[in-house]
Amino acid sequence: MHCWKTYYLNRKYDFFRRFFISSIVTLLVFIIFYVTMQSFMDRQFNDDYVFAFILATILLYPLHKLCHLLPIIPYYQYMKWEIEFFYLLPVIKMKVEYPIPKKRFLFALILPFLLINAVLITFLFLFPKYGHYIAILFSLHSGMSTFDFIYIRALFSSPKNTLVEENEDGYDLLVEDEED
Repeated sequence: MHCWKTYYLNRKYDFFRRFFISSIVTLLVFIIFYVTMQSFMDRQFNDDYVFAFILATILLYPLHKLCHLLPIIPYYQYMKWEIEFFYLLPVIKMKVEYPIPKKRFLFALILPFLLINAVLITFLFLFPKYGHYIAILFSLHSGMSTFDFIYIRALFSSPKNTLVEENEDGYDLLVEDEED
């Protein structure tokens, strides 16, 4: 097995740059989502359940990380966890120190976006008078998922049977040596 390519995304995008890009995406998604929602739904919004909204906002990040974890549970014994703090906000870093098949890694990257945003859009149709809360949660989660999509884009150019191995600054794409 040899390294086909190494992506140093953590060097290229340090924490503050990631935070800034995610914030811009969050803002743009909110504007587009909210304006679109207002165009199709002619309802008065209700500010009840603000504490449920705050709780949902707090739980959004851990739920996102849990969704990343679900497809790679078989590799749990090879995982390394680290919690850092960005001011008062905890940042959970999860790293698997074992090569994972590319398809499983891609699924682990896309699952939180698909699952959580699908639930939020469903809630939008079920509870339209809380659409403003849902728009905020949807945009926050889309901002969180920004770098998942950067990882996904980088992985698409790799060979089919690639294994992904995380390192300190990004990840290595490993391919099997061809036998003569």
